Amino acid sequence: MDGLPGAGGTDGGPSHCACRCGRRPRPGRCHPADTRPSSDGDHDGHWLRRSSPGEGRPAPTPGCQCSQMTDAPVRGRSEDAAMDLAQEISHRPPDVPGGWPLLGHIVPILRRPLEFLPSTAAYGDVVKVRFGRLPIYVVTHPDAVREVLVPGDLDYTRGRIFDKLEPALGKGIATVSGAEHRRQRRLLQPVFARERLIGYAAIMRTAAEQVTASWRDGQVLAMDEVMNDLALTALTRSLFSFAARPDTAEAIKEGMRSLTHGLLLRTVLPTAWERLPTPGNLRFRRAMATMHRAIDDLITAYRDAGQDRGDVLSALLTVRDEDGGGLPDEEIHAQVTTLALTGIEAPGAALGWVLYEIGRAPEIAGRVRAEIDGVLGDRTPTFDDLPALGYLNRVINEVLRLRTPLVFMRRTLRPVRVGRTTIPAGSEVIYSPYLLHHDARWFPDPLRFDPDRWLPENAGRIPKGAYVPFAAGAYQCIGKLFATTELAMAAATIFARWTPRPVEDAPVREIATALVRPSRLPMTVHLRTRTDRG
Repeated sequence: MDGLPGAGGTDGGPSHCACRCGRRPRPGRCHPADTRPSSDGDHDGHWLRRSSPGEGRPAPTPGCQCSQMTDAPVRGRSEDAAMDLAQEISHRPPDVPGGWPLLGHIVPILRRPLEFLPSTAAYGDVVKVRFGRLPIYVVTHPDAVREVLVPGDLDYTRGRIFDKLEPALGKGIATVSGAEHRRQRRLLQPVFARERLIGYAAIMRTAAEQVTASWRDGQVLAMDEVMNDLALTALTRSLFSFAARPDTAEAIKEGMRSLTHGLLLRTVLPTAWERLPTPGNLRFRRAMATMHRAIDDLITAYRDAGQDRGDVLSALLTVRDEDGGGLPDEEIHAQVTTLALTGIEAPGAALGWVLYEIGRAPEIAGRVRAEIDGVLGDRTPTFDDLPALGYLNRVINEVLRLRTPLVFMRRTLRPVRVGRTTIPAGSEVIYSPYLLHHDARWFPDPLRFDPDRWLPENAGRIPKGAYVPFAAGAYQCIGKLFATTELAMAAATIFARWTPRPVEDAPVREIATALVRPSRLPMTVHLRTRTDRG
């Protein structure tokens, strides 16, 4: 039984930790003497997680209640019992410290999520936190993330976040699982076909041109708000170019803002809290009701008109299932709200970060402008120009690395093995793009903004599963290309004529909601001159 934790012998195998806190020593909580090489060369033989290359391990902390190590065999245990013990230990990932009585880790998650989530990687590839009394398994290593994502909907279904979203979004592609998700994904593929994306790209460019038409040279703008408005305009015109009044767009914007800004809180608090008549809950209900009425009115108007206008709602109305039937209004409504959720706040925040990162780095700004001028000349961008804007696309990739969705969740359908941990059926599993994207093992100097990370020779060294801004596997965002097209079209349109720069001495902080958005983004816009264009 060489190499079994807790089954030490007289032949130089791993030692048994006679710790009064039990037979499950945990990283950062064992006596310095409690480290002995195991038979496979891995130190801390009692800690089953094997480090990945270059990974640091938390140093053992003196002062725990461990007694002296002993090289004597574990008395009174057969080899089978020792094996059972090892398997039992392997089922129990380390608990992340810092939980509160009754509340678990709700307080650190809500107070400082951008610090707390990355810190969990120090304790293992799979670790455990608690939302109140609910255990949550956090997967922190790219290999382990792939183990969660690759099986798709065979071992996992949607998790707690999507339970919270379903009452607001309905049973659309973002909230359903399994066979129903596969059916909807198959039916929605034509909505995002290349010929449709070409038309959406033109709508996005026009929206950017109209937003920037009112800018004046030297004007200071609240760029976070301006980019949210641009994203709203681009989305509403891509979704429904016909019959969309300003109050309709505003109703959808406010509904999505209420949903995303309160999502983290709703995820960690019990469902009973949502039924309380608090001012926040009442505002949320009003915003949802107004948004849903506006979307219902749009669907009715499109059905009455009976024309394909080249937008998303037209495409949804032309979708046919295997029997040749169209989608019911309820399902179309759910898909529209889902696309609105992903198409306003996220691209608006990302566009603001793109302008901010380019504007504050003269070298990056110069390379972006030179590339745009070289590809476009005096033309406006088209969908077919985007592959030639390689540096701009790398800038966008780097923005999506640094400022990314906070967490995605899954729920196990049956007991699953992730690394050396067995996760029970019905368990909530988290993987955090923010955590993965800020891990120095996969992205050296992770806080540095470096678009050249994404040169082919560098990107090839990034492990699969380490970069997941749109999730991955069976539940990868179906609108991924729609989103990156919008970011590239808007940025190319803006930088072809304008040079935005952050206002000096105006600090910008990261705010965590469902994603990472700027606290504020004051920027000065400068009209480019012929001399500037070279």
